[in-house]
Amino acid sequence: MTAENAALQELLDKNACQEVLIRYARALDWVDEETLKTVFFPDAEIDYGFFTGRGDAFIPVVIELERGFLRRWHNNGPALITLSGDVAEAESYGLAAAVSRQDGQTVTNVFGGRYLDRLERRDGQWGIAKRQYLLDWQRSFEMDAANEAVPGLPWLDGADPDHPLYRRL
Repeated sequence: MTAENAALQELLDKNACQEVLIRYARALDWVDEETLKTVFFPDAEIDYGFFTGRGDAFIPVVIELERGFLRRWHNNGPALITLSGDVAEAESYGLAAAVSRQDGQTVTNVFGGRYLDRLERRDGQWGIAKRQYLLDWQRSFEMDAANEAVPGLPWLDGADPDHPLYRRL
């Protein structure tokens, strides 16, 4: 393989890993269990603190957790990725927000943290083989009528794979 071809393959592999991380955020936002299954290998080692176990056991737990929110939003920053053959080590930062009803109030929780991932290419597909989540900070605030709606901007309520705006990408 020429140096140019090797560099191109590295870019393609890093892009494939980045897409896995993006699919994770999107799967949670749309509560899309099928897409989430393309993110984690069934035998992945997962540690979120509230859950430690295999990828196939984590998926229904996190989907049920996300279903409990009125709205949810996840964003991953670009990951720093190093490759060694069919294994990639990655670290990315994430912001997440979740809106829920608590004691009659609408509350938004915002989380900032990082994902420490090992991705692997198995049967030609990249996926997460190991993940540890570290929470860096969290804030909660009550929402009132003044910040509940922005005139002219539609809310995305009921985000799930049956929503009319959902598209399988």
